[in-house]
Amino acid sequence: MASNAKETQKQENGSRFVFENFIENGKMPSINEIEKAVYPDMPAKWYTTYELQAKALKNYLKTEKGYNYSRDIGIMPFIEKLASRNMGVTTKDRWNPMDIVIVKRNFEKDIRDKITSISNEKIDKQARLVKLNSYMKELLIEKKLIGISLKEIKKGVDKAIVEESNISSSKSAHNFKLKRNSLKCRLDMDRKGLFDTGELAMDFIVDNESEIHVQARSFRYSIPNTVVQTDLTPKGRQSGAKLGKASTQALDQFLKGMKLQRPESPTNHKMIDVKGEFTETQLKYWDNLYNKIKNISIGGSKIDFGNNRERLSILIQRACDNKKSPNVLGRLTSKLVALEWAYIYCEISKAHKFEQWLSCLYYGAKKEFSDTNGPFIKIY
Repeated sequence: MASNAKETQKQENGSRFVFENFIENGKMPSINEIEKAVYPDMPAKWYTTYELQAKALKNYLKTEKGYNYSRDIGIMPFIEKLASRNMGVTTKDRWNPMDIVIVKRNFEKDIRDKITSISNEKIDKQARLVKLNSYMKELLIEKKLIGISLKEIKKGVDKAIVEESNISSSKSAHNFKLKRNSLKCRLDMDRKGLFDTGELAMDFIVDNESEIHVQARSFRYSIPNTVVQTDLTPKGRQSGAKLGKASTQALDQFLKGMKLQRPESPTNHKMIDVKGEFTETQLKYWDNLYNKIKNISIGGSKIDFGNNRERLSILIQRACDNKKSPNVLGRLTSKLVALEWAYIYCEISKAHKFEQWLSCLYYGAKKEFSDTNGPFIKIY
């Protein structure tokens, strides 16, 4: 729930501590108790968040109690270690974004033994992971072991929501549609060579109800070699609660079927110089790419490239002339990769698969795109 790892640890341990007291003892701990136990100098806003989370979890569990609550010690690191060592999980959140795990005390030993057994089976690592996910799904349904992903709760929301993930196959139940005139990759630049953003952005509608905002960009403009990621955030009631970054595994799987691939990172891209020293060949490449896509329509609308009327190569040179200014090169390299994404979006649209692409982004962000994604509940 925070970008700083130490702060995130305190916030999530605050949730864990409050959950245990609220579910097992039926009462909210005081601010002083939380601060003394896990979160010194806790910002006041977190008490409201914890109360909303705890009430939502209690409503989900009904009368169930008798759990052990784990984050840094207990069954959560136990599962993570086996998933990493024996099941091929290299990035935990790509497999399962759970922040806390609760497990029934009376079943914990048996569950540990079963997971250990799965991790040692004479099958390949991915098959073990799929089998672990299937077992964890059974446990979640029975409310014996539950992984919990914690999302930010927007100010003003008076009731948190619990949503199950990777429990049932519900992908076919959703419809996705690009919001008209929402695709933007603006090339407006100030005199100092700074793009107004470094992103490709759009909005899409799920089931004619909820709206999702998408950004493909670097999330650290201060560093020009930062990888561009695709981030999804709901708009409206939960506009503060990100779905998260779309999994590169999900994106790669979709693009491979179309004989496309994700853009290279700024560091590895042959037509990008992260030091701001572009060659004539590189500059010509970007002019040609922009000319290919500037008039293409996606979902009945052209991409909004802003009010700029100069060649892209001129903009690149202007940025490079001012490369010592803060964020100039970071936004430049991010914008160039975003333009590569815009080209890919155009190719997907030409193949009449843009709605499937929106589905890929949606489930890729929710970590619900394959049998290798683990089950969890999200509280937001």
